[in-house]
Amino acid sequence: MKRVLVLFLLVAAFGLAGCAYTYSDEDGYRMAVINTGFPVPKNAYELKPEACTADIAKSAKYKLKDIGDAEGTPPAEYLEEIEKWGWTEVVEGRVGNVHFFKKEGKIMSIVVQKNVFDLFELTEDVKL
Repeated sequence: MKRVLVLFLLVAAFGLAGCAYTYSDEDGYRMAVINTGFPVPKNAYELKPEACTADIAKSAKYKLKDIGDAEGTPPAEYLEEIEKWGWTEVVEGRVGNVHFFKKEGKIMSIVVQKNVFDLFELTEDVKL
């Protein structure tokens, strides 16, 4: 009985450790599912996205532990990576934890919470 309990605890501990994706700049970045020119942390796990609206053409939602702090501020390294991919932040459009980026006529928005972030590609009608 003790062997079964120990085996169960080891499997549970290994399984939980394997599912805990945490933000790390060292893990690198990959293309977002809604815009291949926009980076997302490589170990971010895709969730069911928010519904699109008249101003949102596409959306994606990702789960990643510690992607934001308590106020939803993303890591500076992530914001720098977005700019390395050619995106320019529209600072005057920023509202709290909502950041806007422009590139080649496209506008992307990222909304960060502690362990989840949403990406939105805005429609061409939206002006910042």
